[in-house]
Amino acid sequence: MPLLPQNYKKVSLEEKEQITQEYHWAENLTYTDSQNIQHSLNLIECLEHQPDPDGQIQDIHYKWLTNFTLTSYNVDRLANQGARLRWKIENEGFNVQKHGGLNLEHPYSADPTANKVLYLLLQLAYTLFQLMEKGNLLQKVFPNGWGAAKNLAFFLLEAWRNLVISAAKLLRLSDGNFQIRFNTS
Repeated sequence: MPLLPQNYKKVSLEEKEQITQEYHWAENLTYTDSQNIQHSLNLIECLEHQPDPDGQIQDIHYKWLTNFTLTSYNVDRLANQGARLRWKIENEGFNVQKHGGLNLEHPYSADPTANKVLYLLLQLAYTLFQLMEKGNLLQKVFPNGWGAAKNLAFFLLEAWRNLVISAAKLLRLSDGNFQIRFNTS
């Protein structure tokens, strides 16, 4: 970064008074992965100055890698509206997966393939869970909602435990057309 003094931008956040951010960036950094494939990456570095609860200014240092072209026009937007939001989404997803009834833990197995398969299945289950939670299919059954996400998981588990359906009826379900709509209210 000291070799690129022109790649600098200072921003004051309007919605959060007393917070300033200093950005530095570098482009075309070469990275060789474990399969000896070379990649060209760009680095964003942010030093954020913000008051702590006692009013003292504290510095927080962030770094992100991207393949987007970086300019003084977009570097702060990429960091604040891209990298930080993605981090938030990923962390909230992992938090729900760990503590919301899906019991994500590490490691499930000493076998790396088994870990990957189990994690992929857990991601699939979580995706389906989100579709059910945010969709409108269950609104008729639970017009007032179901409370915590754990309750929905419990209701689904009990429904599968107590489901009695013939093979013929199950096959007829696949003949129909379905639409899943999302509740955006």
